[in-house]
Amino acid sequence: MKEALKDVNIGTEQPITIYCDNTSAINLSKNPMMHSKTKHIPINYHFLHEQVAEKNIILEYINTKEQIANIFTKPLPRESFEHLR
Repeated sequence: MKEALKDVNIGTEQPITIYCDNTSAINLSKNPMMHSKTKHIPINYHFLHEQVAEKNIILEYINTKEQIANIFTKPLPRESFEHLR
């Protein structure tokens, strides 16, 4: 994201905030301990943990009903669609 912003001459040293409705993913990104429950996750997905540790991104929880990305990724009932729109 920062590289894309640089391409349009918008530089920022601030971390990028990513809103996530999955508390397990948020906790996993903050916890460097690997245990048997996370052994199945491929190495390339640990990139997120590295970026959180380096303070390049911040993961914040958002309620599923407020997750605006759902409008692009899921079929939604009319009420949810209109609320997010």
